[in-house]
Amino acid sequence: MLVSLQGPEHKGALLFANYIVLTFGSCFGVIYAYNASNTSGHTKKVTVNAMTLAAFALGNMIGAETFLPQDAPNYIPGKVTLLVFLSTQIFLCLLLRYINLNLNMKKARLVELLKERNNWSDPDVAKERERHAFLDMTDRQ
Repeated sequence: MLVSLQGPEHKGALLFANYIVLTFGSCFGVIYAYNASNTSGHTKKVTVNAMTLAAFALGNMIGAETFLPQDAPNYIPGKVTLLVFLSTQIFLCLLLRYINLNLNMKKARLVELLKERNNWSDPDVAKERERHAFLDMTDRQ
């Protein structure tokens, strides 16, 4: 919309498209929550969150440089760049969802296998989770 609809007769559509573009910032908090729930250990969490913040800042700096004065007033190259990266973001979100669903299914199968093997009830599984919650283990253990 931002690329194809130019001119004063499309102000409403351009405003709507601008609002849609601005929604990408709302995922920043979700990314921090994802980092916190999928990274174990204080040092690793701090490092991952610092890298996330640095990547976000770097992306904002690079993004501002795609809107060059010689492209005014339509800034087509900058808008195309935005479109490409926002489309890539959608793809990456779907890929991450697929990966997480598969990991969660594997973990659920493992819990069911352990329940059968050890004759655990649901309270037993909860006790085991609590017992392992604060062990100093790597992410893959």
